[in-house]
Amino acid sequence: MKIQLAALVTISVSWSQVYAALVVNEDLGTLGVGVVSLVGDTAAGADNAQGYTAAGTVAAGWGSSEWVYQFAIDEELVATLTSEAVVGDPDTFLLNSLETVAGDATGAMVSAYLDGAVPDTANLGLLSAGTYFLSVDSWGAGTSATFDLTLDLSVFSVNAPRAVDLGILGDDTTFVSLDTFGSGIGDTELGLYDASGNLLVTNDDAGDGFQSQLHIDSMPEGTYYAAVGAYNTNFASTGFDVLGGGEGGGIILNHNGSSTAAVIDAWDGASGVAWFSFAIVPEPSSMSLLALAGLTLLRRRRS
Repeated sequence: MKIQLAALVTISVSWSQVYAALVVNEDLGTLGVGVVSLVGDTAAGADNAQGYTAAGTVAAGWGSSEWVYQFAIDEELVATLTSEAVVGDPDTFLLNSLETVAGDATGAMVSAYLDGAVPDTANLGLLSAGTYFLSVDSWGAGTSATFDLTLDLSVFSVNAPRAVDLGILGDDTTFVSLDTFGSGIGDTELGLYDASGNLLVTNDDAGDGFQSQLHIDSMPEGTYYAAVGAYNTNFASTGFDVLGGGEGGGIILNHNGSSTAAVIDAWDGASGVAWFSFAIVPEPSSMSLLALAGLTLLRRRRS
């Protein structure tokens, strides 16, 4: 049985086989957005990896050989792997190096077992620009496996949540205050995200109460999203991934001393979170300078 572990596991062996670094069987070159077909037989490869503990797996148990692909990307891409057809039990590992120590591939980052019914898809994560390796190994000592896999590379995108639009709250010099005072839910949590889905700041209890409040001296121009949930809301650091605390009810988001029609009674059933959006614009003086520069340019062209 394949077992995933939260920590690395070291297993000593009673025999003294000498292992080398992984050997690249196919170099796929530099890849961009698109799909690549990976078809092969692990029996045709070398036998230098018996484990991939850096990917959270037991250090011994893979077959007599592995087939290794190399590829590079020159931009940040999301990678997924899908099984199209398999014979035996091939398992795939994403690595950032070919090094092995006593048969353990130390560069392993992510495992993709693809043990479900074909087609089965595994997410390899968001990859930075660089060089990577895919090792396809078979489970079970002395075994081999054939495989037909699809590697899909795509651009990372974030879908902004559906939100109540609070309009423009100020420019990039404005002091911004957000709070949930007066909400029907007595114990709230508040998080603020930028337009790319990155978590900027959160607050649970403001002062002596259980409502939430954020004070921000200044914010760069752009669009922002405030997420409000009941106590025990979980704010992920990226992707607008917020899971509410499980209690529904009315939410008010006060902003810079005003309470507009920003009351949510119908909660998002998928996450239990009330979302609000607002904009920060450039400082008026900067906009005036830009306009003045434009008028000056027009005058010069007309003269």
